[in-house]
Amino acid sequence: MIYGNFDLRRKDHDGKPAQNIPPRWSGIDNPPITVANAETAAATTGNGAALAVPEHVRKLQEDLISLGFSVLGKPSGDFGPRTEWAVREFQIYASMSQVACVRDDKKGQLLLDQAGSPVRVNNLDVYYDGSAGIVAKAGKAPVVSGTTVGPVSYYVDSLKSVTNAAKYTGPISGVVNEKTRAAIEYWLDNDYRCPVVFEAWKITAGARVDLAPKGCNIWAHDSFTEGPPRVVVRDFSSYFSFPTGRAQTEYHAVGYYQSGIYGGPNAGKAHSWSSQTEMTVENITGSPVNPTQVNSPALSTYRTIRVVAEAECFGRFDVLNAWDNALISGGPCHWTMGNFGANAYGKGEFVGFMAYLKNRNPEIFKKVFGDFGLYPAKEWSSPSLYDSNTMTYAGWVKLTNDTYAISQSTHADSEFTGLGVSQDEAHYLKTWHWFYRLSMAARTIPGYRAAMWSMAKLRLKEILTDPIGFQAGGATVNSTIGNIYTSEKAVAILLRWHVWRPSHVVGDPPNNRLRAVLQSTINGSAGINWQLPIASWGAAHESALTAKLFTALEALNDTITGAIIFGASEAQGSVRTGRNTFILEN
Repeated sequence: MIYGNFDLRRKDHDGKPAQNIPPRWSGIDNPPITVANAETAAATTGNGAALAVPEHVRKLQEDLISLGFSVLGKPSGDFGPRTEWAVREFQIYASMSQVACVRDDKKGQLLLDQAGSPVRVNNLDVYYDGSAGIVAKAGKAPVVSGTTVGPVSYYVDSLKSVTNAAKYTGPISGVVNEKTRAAIEYWLDNDYRCPVVFEAWKITAGARVDLAPKGCNIWAHDSFTEGPPRVVVRDFSSYFSFPTGRAQTEYHAVGYYQSGIYGGPNAGKAHSWSSQTEMTVENITGSPVNPTQVNSPALSTYRTIRVVAEAECFGRFDVLNAWDNALISGGPCHWTMGNFGANAYGKGEFVGFMAYLKNRNPEIFKKVFGDFGLYPAKEWSSPSLYDSNTMTYAGWVKLTNDTYAISQSTHADSEFTGLGVSQDEAHYLKTWHWFYRLSMAARTIPGYRAAMWSMAKLRLKEILTDPIGFQAGGATVNSTIGNIYTSEKAVAILLRWHVWRPSHVVGDPPNNRLRAVLQSTINGSAGINWQLPIASWGAAHESALTAKLFTALEALNDTITGAIIFGASEAQGSVRTGRNTFILEN
């Protein structure tokens, strides 16, 4: 019976006997102490008598660290946010069919069961320091003896993938419930370890050379803050199906640490699985460019959205960003999970996409988010998810709690708890494990990528319906954005602007800038008859509208400069400039 058979949870602690502060376990202050064993610490009463006080929280923390869940930091005896993260992550991986296990010939060499016991590594004594420091100190294995393609760390070399013989079947909750305690005991008895391991390696000529100091088994966004090394992953879990040409027995690039005010994981072209995730015509439409159909709705829409994707993520689904104030961002429009301001995170458009995916394809949603206990706080059908002023779908997330009934198809609000909006709470979603999950969803699940592209098309469709008016020859003309700006180039600029600052394009004054740009175009374009019916406008009208639009956005965000020419050297070509060249694919 471990941890006194208590359901340890957030705000629990082991107390401070020397200060007469009783422990709190299972959310109960000063509960009856019935067990005295290896979790017991000796305290002294006022008269010098010895008092046995269990340290259940500290023992839990030490056990989680030994199993590879070092995100919690050093054991403290206080069950805070990061201990809850570690428990949730244990529950996630203990639910999987495959986990990592220490190989028989490596047992006792790297991961120690008792603090303070030395182990010989390269003729040096290395001591367990309570924060998985031993594996970092061990460094790169001189001879690769395991299943991983080298070079490899001692830690990864000590592991193998095995079938999980005791899958956890409870909720992902962060509470050490009875099933979680049983799973932890089984992992400890059978030398199981967290099956997904992140490491930072120094790269020379594109190849891994040396494990970076403190670069082994990294977890939190700020647990490794050196920029040049590349962060790679060794996945023993088989949760995601690796495509042909991507061997699971190898390390794979995930990204790197990007410094900044916030700092965190980031990725670029060098870390992308481009053959699967690049937004090429064939990957998006299912077939290469047909020279006879370059003006089809599918290609017209592709060229237009692809401009935005080039500016946002180099046109790759697996290029993510978790280093700025947006928590984590992804997708063709790089929707944000939530923006930080006024000491709290607010709503994000990525959550809107999550709700869209859950409504569109529940099975894929479960694979990418539900199995990990993450849900949008509002359903796709909820009016509060949509902001009519900015024409965006945004929300916040919630986590499954210990009342979540896995067997049920529907769930009550009480089965979830909103993720805290402070940095200490929300940065759970900035960990390398979450960064990797979203990367791998983009790399390995076609339906996930398809839903992202579909969501981008929905955005485009909606902003083009937004009303807009102007003055011409003393008359007021009312129309829509889509009736006025009709070339692929103009629509691509509008979409890029809307992704960057939605209120500039469709918002109300004083934020809206598009109305002023439109009026300025009309007022400053001598020789063009703007009093003609809009349906009769031609090439001169579209050229003037597009040029002014481009100049206005470029002055604010110059990423449009390079992005707008994307495709010029490819079969589909770049965005077309003629009047009425944009055709939206249904």
